[in-house]
Amino acid sequence: MAIGIRHQPENGYHSEPTQLFPRENLNSRSLMRLPRSLSAVETSGFGLTGHANWFTIATAIQAAIGPSAIFVWLPGIIMGMMLNLQVKRIGEYFPDMAGGTPNYTARLLKNYPGLGSYAAIGYFLSWVATLPISAIVLTQLIKVNLNSLGFSCPETLLNITFTLLPFILTFSGTRALSILHAFFVLPTVGVLSVFSIYGLFWLAFSPNSPGFFPATWPPFTFIDWAKWFYFGTYIFYCCDSAASFVADSRHPTKTLQFLKISALGMLPVILGGAWVLMRLATDPGLKDDVFLNLLAACQVLWGPGVPSLVTFLVVASCLLSCATIVSNCPRMLYQLAVDGHISPTFAVVSRRGVFGFGLVLVLVLSLICLAWGNVPRLVAITNVGLVVCLTLFHLSLWLRRGSPEVRWPWWSLAFFIVDVVVLVVGGLAWGWQDFIIGLCFPLAILAVDAGISRIAFAPFHPSWWIRLYRNRSQSKMPDFVAFQVVILILLIVSAVAVGWIFGIRLYANSSVGLNLLVVLVLLVAFVGVAVACWTSLPQVVSMDEAREGAEQLFTIALDAIVVLDEKGVIRQTNPAAESVFGINSTRLIGSHLNKLLPELETQPEDWLSRSEQTLKLSNGDSRILEVAISDRFSQDASLSNQDLQQYVAIVRDITDRKQAQEALQKANEELEIKVEERTSELTHTVEQLQNEIEERQRIEENLRAMQTQIVVQEKLASLGSLTAGIAHEIRNPLNFVNNFSELSAELTEELFEELGNLGERLEPETNEYIAELLTDLKENLKKIHQHGQRADKIVGNMLLHSRGQSGHWEATDINSLLAEYINLAYHGMRAKETTFNITIETDYDNDIGKVDVVPQDIGRVFLNIISNACYAAHKKKQEMGEGFSPILDVKTRNLDDRIEIRIRDNGAGITPEVLDKIFNPFFTTKPPAEGTGLGLSISHDVVVQQHRGELKAETEVGNYTEFIITLPKKIAEVKEFKK
Repeated sequence: MAIGIRHQPENGYHSEPTQLFPRENLNSRSLMRLPRSLSAVETSGFGLTGHANWFTIATAIQAAIGPSAIFVWLPGIIMGMMLNLQVKRIGEYFPDMAGGTPNYTARLLKNYPGLGSYAAIGYFLSWVATLPISAIVLTQLIKVNLNSLGFSCPETLLNITFTLLPFILTFSGTRALSILHAFFVLPTVGVLSVFSIYGLFWLAFSPNSPGFFPATWPPFTFIDWAKWFYFGTYIFYCCDSAASFVADSRHPTKTLQFLKISALGMLPVILGGAWVLMRLATDPGLKDDVFLNLLAACQVLWGPGVPSLVTFLVVASCLLSCATIVSNCPRMLYQLAVDGHISPTFAVVSRRGVFGFGLVLVLVLSLICLAWGNVPRLVAITNVGLVVCLTLFHLSLWLRRGSPEVRWPWWSLAFFIVDVVVLVVGGLAWGWQDFIIGLCFPLAILAVDAGISRIAFAPFHPSWWIRLYRNRSQSKMPDFVAFQVVILILLIVSAVAVGWIFGIRLYANSSVGLNLLVVLVLLVAFVGVAVACWTSLPQVVSMDEAREGAEQLFTIALDAIVVLDEKGVIRQTNPAAESVFGINSTRLIGSHLNKLLPELETQPEDWLSRSEQTLKLSNGDSRILEVAISDRFSQDASLSNQDLQQYVAIVRDITDRKQAQEALQKANEELEIKVEERTSELTHTVEQLQNEIEERQRIEENLRAMQTQIVVQEKLASLGSLTAGIAHEIRNPLNFVNNFSELSAELTEELFEELGNLGERLEPETNEYIAELLTDLKENLKKIHQHGQRADKIVGNMLLHSRGQSGHWEATDINSLLAEYINLAYHGMRAKETTFNITIETDYDNDIGKVDVVPQDIGRVFLNIISNACYAAHKKKQEMGEGFSPILDVKTRNLDDRIEIRIRDNGAGITPEVLDKIFNPFFTTKPPAEGTGLGLSISHDVVVQQHRGELKAETEVGNYTEFIITLPKKIAEVKEFKK
C-alpha cells in the first residue's frame, strides 16, 4: 500500500453515528510513520531558510528605526540561538515527531490539549501567510523591471502562478522537494555569508568604510522596540525548521545536530548581515524596498555590476521560502492529527511523503491571503499566532522544568516574560483590531477542522485519500524519460520565446534585461530540477526497492546460490552456500566449481542445466546435491567490467530426500511382508481399544464425580447463605447473654460486698456458704461472658465470610477491606497452626479513594489469596527451619481509572507446570484435606467475569509468588465493558 497509514480496526471511527471520525490519539488506533527517505543534507537545507530570508525583514526594521535596529536584532538572535539548542534537546527525546517547534509545544502541553492545539495552529498560520507574501514580492520585482521596459505586468496571473508553483512541485514528493531546496539554498546562503563576513571586515578595515559603528544613535521608544521585535520574530524564531523533518530523516541525530550549526550561523550571517546592511544602505530614499537596500549595500562592496546578483538573492530567497512552507506546514498538521488534536485525515501520507489533505488546506488559506493582498496587515495578524506559540513554548518548558528534555528553565521563564511583553505591547502597536483578529484566527481554523469530520464528504475522511494513494502507487509511467524530455523541451522553448519577444527592449536596457534573465533562469531551473526529480525519483526508488528485494532474496534463500564467471570460478555466494558445501565463503570465492563437484565438466558450456552431483566432505561423508545452472548472460562488448558474472548456479542438498526415497522403496518392499504381521496385530489392537473404552469409562466416572463435587460446592454456597441467616438470628440472643452476663457479674460483685457488710449479723456457717456460692457464681458468669464474646467473634466471621454470600455494588475503601481480611486470614491460620507467625508489610496508596465493588465477593478473593500466601510462607518455614522469616507484602496503587493490588509472599514459588493450571477448577497442590481447588478459580471469576478486572500471578521458583489484581474504579466502566 502506497501510504503511511494502516487499516483501522473494525471498531474504529464509525462507531459513533454523530461523529464519523472522533478525536482520539491516533497512535493508539493505527501506526503512522513518515517514510525515512531524506538524507541529513536534504533535511538540513530546510534549516537554512531563515538564514536566506533575513534581509526581507531587515530592510523594514532598518527603515523604521535606523541603526537602532541592532537593539532588536541582538536580543532576538540570542533568543533564537537558545531556541535552536532547546529544540535540538527535545528532538532527541521525540525522534519520531514531525513539525518541529509548534508540535513540540503541543506535546509539552499535553495536560492542556486545547491550549497546545491553539498554539500549534497559530504558528502554522504565520507560516502559511508567508507563502503569498513571497509570491507578491516576486511579482513586484518582475513588475518593476517590466514597467521600466514599457511592458504591462500581469500582476494577478503572476501572483497566482507563484503561489501555485510550489504546490504543484510538492506533489512530486518530499524527496524531490528536499533535493530542489538544497540545490538553491546552498548558493544563496553561501553568497549571503560572503556578503555578511566580507562586509564586516570591510567596515572594520577598509579606508573607504563609513565606520564600523554609526556616529549617532537615533532615539526610539520601548513601544518601537516591542513593535519591531514582534515584526522580526519570523527570522529570530524560525531558523529551527530542520527539526520539522526529523521524522523523515534517515539520520535523525545528524539532522538534530545541524540545529546547533544553524544556531551558530545566525551570528555571522543574520546579525552580521543586518549590521552591514544598516551601515551601507543609508539613503533615506531606499525606504523599505528589499531589492534597492540590498543593491545599495552590495554596490558599495563590489561595485555597480551586482544587480543580477541581488536579483538572484531575492528570487532564490522567495522560492526557498515557498518550498519550505509547503513542506513544513503539512507536517505540522500531520503531527497534530497523529497526536489526536485535529482530524485524522491530515495524518494520511503517501510513500513519497505527500500530505494531500494538508496541502489542500494550505493552498486554500494561501489563496485567501493572496486575495486579501494587504501585506502589512497580513504580517501583523498572523504574527500574533507565532508569538503566542513561542510564548506558550517557553511557558511549557518552565512548567516541565524538572524533565530531562528541558534546558535552562530559568531562561525559559525570562523569555516567556519577554514574549508576553512583545505580544501585548508590540502586537497592539500594530493595531488592536489586527491583534484581536490574530487571536481569533486559530480558533476559526480549529472550528473548521471540528466540522470536517462531521461532514459526509469523501475527501474529508482518511479512506478517500488511502484509496487515492493506493491507486497511484499501482499506476506506472511507461516511458518517464520521454516525458521528462518533453517537459524540458517545453521549458527551453518557452524561455527562448520569451527572450525573442523581449529581445529588442531588453537590448535597450541591458541591466533590466539581465535582471529579468536571472529571474527567468531561476524559475526555469526551479521547474527543471523539479521535473527531473518528479520523473526520475519514482523510478530510482522502484529500482532501489527491486535491488533490495533481490539482495534480500539472495541472502535469505535456503538453497545455495553461487555466481560464476565465464570459466566457472565462484565470484559470489550467499550464506546458505557455507552450510551446503561445508566451507567458509572466503574459501569458496575464487574456487572452481569443478573442484568441489568433480563430476561436472571442466568448461561451463558443457554443463547440463540440471544435474545431480556428489559432494565429498572433509570428514569422509558425502552429500547428494541438485545443481541447476542458468544460461550464460549476454555480454555487452562496450562494458569494461572484467568481473562480469555470466552464470548462476542454484545448489540444493537433496541427501535427505534421496535417503527418504530409498527408505520409501524399502518400506514398500517390506510392506507385503508386514501385512501378515499386521493381521496378528489387529487382535492386539482390539484389546487396546477395549482398554481405551474402559479408560474412557473411568474418565466419565471421574467427570461425574467432579460434577457431583461442583453440585456439592453449590450446596455449600447455599449453606453459606443459610449460615449467614442463622448467624444473624444467633447474634441477638447472644448479645442478650453477653450483656446480662456482664451485668450479672457486676451485680454479684455488689452482692458480695453487701454480704461483707452484713457478715456480723449472719451466722459464720451461713456467711461462709453464701460467700462460696457467690464466688462460684461470679466465676461462672465471667466464663459465660468470655465464651459469649468468643461466640460473637465466630458469628462475626461467619457473617463476614459466608460461602456463597454476595451483596450489592457499593463504593468501598479497598485499603480498609484489605486490612480486615488480612486480620481474618492471619487469625484463621493461627487457629489451624499454633506455631504460625508471619511479618505483614503493607503499602497503601491513599489516593485510591472509593472503588465500586461487591465487598463480600472481593473480600473472598482477598481471603483466598492471602490465606494461600500465608500457607506458602509457613510451609517454607517448616522446611527451612527458624532461619527463615515468612513475609506477607500487600501494596495498592492508583492507576488513574483503575487500581492495582499486589499480594506477595516469600514462599517457595510456583513451578511453570503448575502456574498454567492454578486458575483451573479443582486443581490444588494441597493435601486432600486442606483444599478443594476452587479458591483461585472462584477468585478469577469474581475479578475477571464479575468485576471486569485482571488477575495474574508472577513467581520465581524458590523466592516469591505475587498475585496482581487490577480493578476498574467505577461501575459505569464495568457496564460499558460488558456491552
